[in-house]
Amino acid sequence: MKQKYLVTKDPKTQQVTIQEFAELDKDVFSLVCEEAYDGNKIKTAVSEGKDELIETLRTPNLYPVAEYADKIADSVIELFNQGDQESIEIAFDDIDALKKEKAARSAAEEDESVALDELLNDDIDDEDAEDSDSAEDKKVDSADDEDSSDVSEIEEGSLDLFDSEESDEDDDEDKDSTK
Repeated sequence: MKQKYLVTKDPKTQQVTIQEFAELDKDVFSLVCEEAYDGNKIKTAVSEGKDELIETLRTPNLYPVAEYADKIADSVIELFNQGDQESIEIAFDDIDALKKEKAARSAAEEDESVALDELLNDDIDDEDAEDSDSAEDKKVDSADDEDSSDVSEIEEGSLDLFDSEESDEDDDEDKDSTK
């Protein structure tokens, strides 16, 4: 949808009027809203800064999106800084805004994918570091294996602690049964 804003300033009263038009049919604009502002309030808001001016210009009936409000505020500032100009027309096309938004989103996604690639590359570098760590672990494991060869030299019979207790009990039972 296309929209137009006509910002006018009465040179005598300094009153500012903003008219909002919307394209309801191809190249046919209709007045949607009109707001009039006291010139002294607008002068004060202009002197306090753009954010204050935008806050002053927005009303329950006229509340443009941030991008539009920013350009309208620039136009009002221009009207007050140039004494000879009485009106400024600003045109907006939602299609253009959507294209800009889509391009910005694509750029953000591309930046995100580059960041993801960097993280993945960092992970690969970390894995290489882990591989070198695991090589050190293998050296430690092989040292443990050397110690385990010492374990194999232990007599098998000495490890049968529980078996020897059972066999002692069995022997005691056998003695009891023979008596």
